[in-house]
Amino acid sequence: MLISHTLLVPHLPTLMIDDQRGHRSGMVNALREASQRLFDEIPSALVVVSARWGTPGPFMVDAAEQHDLPVASGGYTVGGRYRGPGHPALAKALVKAGVSAGVRVIALTRRVDTGIAVPMHFLVPARDLPVVPVSVVNQSIDDCRRWGAAIRQALEAWPERAAFIVSGLLTFNLHAWSLHRAVPEGLDFDQRTIDALKEGRWSDLVDYDERTLERIQPEARLRHLEVLRGFLGEDVKGILHCYESDAGVGAALIEFPVPGAMPPTRPADVAAPEPGREPRGDTA
Repeated sequence: MLISHTLLVPHLPTLMIDDQRGHRSGMVNALREASQRLFDEIPSALVVVSARWGTPGPFMVDAAEQHDLPVASGGYTVGGRYRGPGHPALAKALVKAGVSAGVRVIALTRRVDTGIAVPMHFLVPARDLPVVPVSVVNQSIDDCRRWGAAIRQALEAWPERAAFIVSGLLTFNLHAWSLHRAVPEGLDFDQRTIDALKEGRWSDLVDYDERTLERIQPEARLRHLEVLRGFLGEDVKGILHCYESDAGVGAALIEFPVPGAMPPTRPADVAAPEPGREPRGDTA
């Protein structure tokens, strides 16, 4: 069963540094709020596509029972480690659905990357919710969409409530970021991409020439968004909760409604009655 929304979330390790230093930036606050909305729908597991886990193919699903990783990327090392449970049974169900849909996909175990560790630091602070990481591959857009649709099929058939999250940036020019050099074209690319997602114009995501893309360096060539598009099944409109940019990097937190999915029947903020006590009704 699916929860009623999905998320595009950023993964920069500097967000964790901000959090550890008590710097409540707009993105840190937005991620905390997204965590609350996520848990309001009582998911039992998360499937997370990581744009940082890029492969030439096939698609890969991490079937580890436990995840463990020191968080470090691009010269930034963040204190502590990400440790949390996996979900081998759900991982195998994803692979089965992908194979049935004609997608080249395999299960394996690996150390999770910052594409998983950073957003989970904010979305699942207690580290108690099983996570199944999924890779992005440099294959055709049709393959990515077909894989996204297969993931949805598997989660719709899963007997427990599950959430789908895509971890990735809009632009990530690592060279420019490391040297603190601005890439003006990247800001325009970010804004046009955000506008397309907010307005449901998903076809505009591929409307860029190769030379521009080489300079801007969209993360994973936006293949993670094509997986998301396949998962949604429709060109739905997203809700932008936060956008932040730095030299060569554009990060957005965007929420998308999942067509056909329903919220839980019992709101998460309505506490179950204490043992031995009956819930009170209206006294009027």
